[in-house]
Amino acid sequence: MADKIQNAYHDSKNIYDDVLTQKSIFSRLYIKLFWSGTDDNLIAKKVLDYISDDFTGKLLDVPVGTAVFTHKKWSSLKNAEIICLDYSRDMIEQAQKRLADSPQVSCLQGDVGDLPLENESMDIVLSMNGFHAFPDKKKAFKETYRVLKPGGKFIACFYIKGESKITDWLVKAILSKKGWFTPPFPTRIQLKKY
Repeated sequence: MADKIQNAYHDSKNIYDDVLTQKSIFSRLYIKLFWSGTDDNLIAKKVLDYISDDFTGKLLDVPVGTAVFTHKKWSSLKNAEIICLDYSRDMIEQAQKRLADSPQVSCLQGDVGDLPLENESMDIVLSMNGFHAFPDKKKAFKETYRVLKPGGKFIACFYIKGESKITDWLVKAILSKKGWFTPPFPTRIQLKKY
C-alpha cells in the first residue's frame, strides 16, 4: 500500500497544483464534473480563516502536500512553530521549496499513523484534503488527537462517502485504484464515531 501511495503522488507531482487550484480548463472541467464544482481555493481560504493571522503557537499541517494553499499563510506566521508532514517525498520536496524562506516552518517526511511528535504538543492540527488518502484512518485520528493539546483545534476537510454519487464513483473506480485515495471511506454518520 505504501508504495502505491508514493507512486501515485510521484506520478502526479507535475499536475497536482494545477488540479487543486484549477488553473487549466481541464482541471476546471474535472472539478465541475466530478466534484460538483467544488472550488478548493475557496475551501482552503475558509479553512485557513480558522487560524488567526497573529497565531503564535505550535501547528501541525498533515498532509502538507505541496503547500500550494498554505505557504502564504505559514510564511506570514513569523512567531509560530509550524511542522509540515507528508508521506510523499515528492510532495515534501515541493513544500520545502515553497517554504524555504520561512525558518519557523519545518518539513518532514513521515506517516500520520506514527507521528514523530510528543503527546499534547500541538495547539492546532490542520488536515486539508488528507484523511481520504490515509490507509488507517482510525490510527490517523488517534495520532492526531494524541499530539493535540487539550482544548486545541483540529481543522480538517476531506472526502466523505455518500455525499455525491458521481464523486463516489470516481473515488471507487479511479482515484482509489491509482493510490490517491485509500479505502475505507467513512460516511458522515460513521465519522461521528471516530
